[in-house]
Amino acid sequence: MDENSQYRELFFEETADHLESLNDAIMELESDPTSSELIDSIFRSAHTLKGMAATMGYESMTKLTHKMENIFQLVKDQEIEVTHQVISLILESLDCLDTIVEDLKIEIETDISIIQELIERLDHLNPETQDTSDTEKTTPESTEFFQHLDETEKMMIDEAQDNGFEALGLKITLDESCTMKGPRVYLILNSLESMGELVHCEPEMEKLENGEFDQAFTLLFFTKETAETIVETIKSDIDVAQVELKKMTPLDEENVVEEATASEVETVGQSDKQAEPGKTVIKKNDKLKEKPRQNQSIKVDLDRLDTFMNLVSELVVYRTRLENLSHQFNATEIQDPLGQVGRITSELQDLVLKIRMQQVSVVTNRFPKMVRNLSRDLGKEMNLIIEGEETELDRTVVTELSEPLIHLIRNSADHGIESKERRLELGKPEIGQIKLTACQQGNRVIITLSDDGKGLDPEMLARKAQEKGIEIDGKGEKEILNIIFHPGFSTAQEVTNVSGRGVGMDVVHSKIESLGGSIELASEVNRGTEFTINLPLTLSIIQSLMVKVMDQTFALPLGVIEKVISISEEDLISVHQTEIYTYRGKATPVIRIKDVLGFESNEVTTEKHLIMILLGKKHYALLVDELIGQQEIVIKKLGKELGHLKNYLGATILGNGDVTLILDINAICNESTGDAYGKVD
Repeated sequence: MDENSQYRELFFEETADHLESLNDAIMELESDPTSSELIDSIFRSAHTLKGMAATMGYESMTKLTHKMENIFQLVKDQEIEVTHQVISLILESLDCLDTIVEDLKIEIETDISIIQELIERLDHLNPETQDTSDTEKTTPESTEFFQHLDETEKMMIDEAQDNGFEALGLKITLDESCTMKGPRVYLILNSLESMGELVHCEPEMEKLENGEFDQAFTLLFFTKETAETIVETIKSDIDVAQVELKKMTPLDEENVVEEATASEVETVGQSDKQAEPGKTVIKKNDKLKEKPRQNQSIKVDLDRLDTFMNLVSELVVYRTRLENLSHQFNATEIQDPLGQVGRITSELQDLVLKIRMQQVSVVTNRFPKMVRNLSRDLGKEMNLIIEGEETELDRTVVTELSEPLIHLIRNSADHGIESKERRLELGKPEIGQIKLTACQQGNRVIITLSDDGKGLDPEMLARKAQEKGIEIDGKGEKEILNIIFHPGFSTAQEVTNVSGRGVGMDVVHSKIESLGGSIELASEVNRGTEFTINLPLTLSIIQSLMVKVMDQTFALPLGVIEKVISISEEDLISVHQTEIYTYRGKATPVIRIKDVLGFESNEVTTEKHLIMILLGKKHYALLVDELIGQQEIVIKKLGKELGHLKNYLGATILGNGDVTLILDINAICNESTGDAYGKVD
């Protein structure tokens, strides 16, 4: 990757973070339009985006963010109010910025007419809007660097001034949280390149580009731009904490500078004390209090993280093998070192799993804006409530979760929430409610999406199913509701831009199952619908229960196992050709693993083990021949040749080197019980 590409990628990453933060803040501002803290935050983010875009030379993006910044300067100055119109226009502008960024990634031009229209509409919010940056001009100066110049530098400054250039000494201090100092220096110098000539830097350029300096560096810069323009350009960078300026002159060793009054500049360094005489500094934002130290972090390529995870997984496998060999040969002298290896491996494993974890908010942050747009497009009033968005999941699960949740929310908005008139007829609040909650339960995460809409009518679903040739005889209400997960099934009367194209719910079901999860549905006419999604915390290393079926060993994920019960054949009863076990006073379908996997045997055993499974709110009983014990395993995907096999999550390597298949409990339970619950309810 060349240098330019490297910093384009950095720009795109940081822009995505800022746009996401802006979207969140704008949605919050709509609920709390007088929050000065939110307004300040939005203004600073817009200002930073403008500076970043200007640094990279993206003119259209710079113009649009500049206009957004102006609007929030007016809001800060209480010249305009935060209205629904303002919020809508800013959200449209953010959508346009998203489009511009995506177009920049593939190096195509965004339709300039769309951008210009937004700029004009932003201007129209206040025709008398003036460029607020012109009112913020300052002449910050300092005398604490470049105290002495050599003769060559004096001659260069003298010659530059004769040619109409101004010689500026600049001391730039990066924020303590900046961990990529080299790239930051590059971006700053790149932004100055078209504005003048860099004559000297300390430390030398190679060290600057490699980030081999503390937080500050100095530049001697010749320019025909104003000092205020240069400083403003530098401090627009997100990681610049402060800029000190000195106007250079070769006249004498003291390098006399023009004085600047305290009212013209901001002082930093001591929040409650006067600045040192003659020292004036520009700070990145307008808060004078010392900024708390942030947690330092770096961005890591996902491929490297996956490689790290795979290596740790191999360590887990070989640790288990060493433990088995140690017991096999009674090698007591290596027990202690092996115990230490086990402890370190476990800590390393926990660490890498935590590194892979992401908050559900990574996905849910975009949903309030989406529901707002759906409310407008559908002509319905609705709110979205999100709880537990700090809940963490494996990044792979979080990434794959976006599409199913988007589809469920759009379905709730389109098919669930009624019109305001209909809701009033039913005695409901005129504003519909969609609620998304997430919480961790053990090594699983439960996500619930509910609405207070019209619910699903089982009779209507049954009629639709018959029209499509779907067999419903003998099905209970729960099974009829689950028909919506049948491929191609839809209750929509017409196709809309929101939903109703006959695809989607089956894809949602398949996607959740592919993540090792399950989805359940509950609905009541005129009361609403609730989807419950049950997902594993991680897809890489799990605790498992090792069992034997016939003479084969299999691994079952421990996260969904509630209890193990030893039984005899007499404990099982048959109801409508379905084997049942009474568990906690309720009839629970029994699944014989050997039948599901197609094993043939004439042997009759008198002692079996029932493994009680809890998926969502339903119990299932898996019948196996023998229990081996609990073991930590690493999930390996099946290759292309075996990838088509159902009922398997993957494979794992045991401590003795044997390869064992991991059963997909969700797939087995859903496929094997079929209508069992309808028959025994």
